[in-house]
Amino acid sequence: MPALAVADAHVDVLWRMLSEGVSFYGNSPLCAGAAKLKQGGVRTQVFALFVSPTWRGGAQLRAVLRCLDVFLRQVVRAGEVAAVHWRHELPAAHRRGEIAGLLSLEGAACLGGDPALLRVLFTLGVRGIGFTWNGANDLADGCMEERGAGLTTAGRAILREMGRLGVWADLAHLADQGMRDVLRWAEGPVLASHANCRALWDHPRNLSDEVIRALIRRQGWIGLTFEASFLNHPARATVDDVLAHLDHVLDLGGEDCVGLGSDFDGVSHPLVGLASAADYPGFADRLTERYGRALAAKVMGGNLEQFLLRTLPDIPHETARE
Repeated sequence: MPALAVADAHVDVLWRMLSEGVSFYGNSPLCAGAAKLKQGGVRTQVFALFVSPTWRGGAQLRAVLRCLDVFLRQVVRAGEVAAVHWRHELPAAHRRGEIAGLLSLEGAACLGGDPALLRVLFTLGVRGIGFTWNGANDLADGCMEERGAGLTTAGRAILREMGRLGVWADLAHLADQGMRDVLRWAEGPVLASHANCRALWDHPRNLSDEVIRALIRRQGWIGLTFEASFLNHPARATVDDVLAHLDHVLDLGGEDCVGLGSDFDGVSHPLVGLASAADYPGFADRLTERYGRALAAKVMGGNLEQFLLRTLPDIPHETARE
């Protein structure tokens, strides 16, 4: 089975469950807990820092910092999960047999439009930013905001600083105009961490062909999600729908840009057969039968890892070392 690289597991879910005595390790009920990630063969995992967008900015920032603390104290563990901040740390974690863990921020209202706060989170290990959740904030409109506006002045300032730092911009959850703005103005890497194809299922969280082609042109990355309502009617969605959305991205030329965005522990409508990371081996077998080993390996992790190796920053002012 190909080695897996996926996005994203939700640290906020782990944070809430820890208060109830649940652990990331051991016999965890988490769909992307350590045991299920290992059972699924995952070796690179993006962990999402998400907090409710209904909270005020200060409360959101405190919650994000608590989630960071959970990741560093309860997830990162020698021999199990390595915190990856710099380019050279990704292959180093793999050589040690550890899961490479990266952090992204899903909904950046906690920044208050202040690039200084972005720099602090970057120092703490955040390597990707999604500007909004589904609603609007002071950076941009989300996909469920009727106004459908793009990036604000504050959002453009954050985007500029992301480009300087080498932080990827995540199109997931943005309104269409916001996606166009990011693709127009971003000087750094761009991806869509968990979304499917609007041409196949007309959902506001899915990507238009225009956006998919733009991501392909700029060597971005697209992570297909297993949220059933983004694939088909949730009562009818099956693993075959994931394959149909994958076929569509491939038809648009995305062989080197498409992968798996899962959204385990974040979905509202789990997909039977892909409800946890432990289901990956059977899915990998289906991909291999359908597309051959080489293409299956790209989808199951190779494309995301190549994106990360192209875009993760180098450690500054010193020689990278293991």
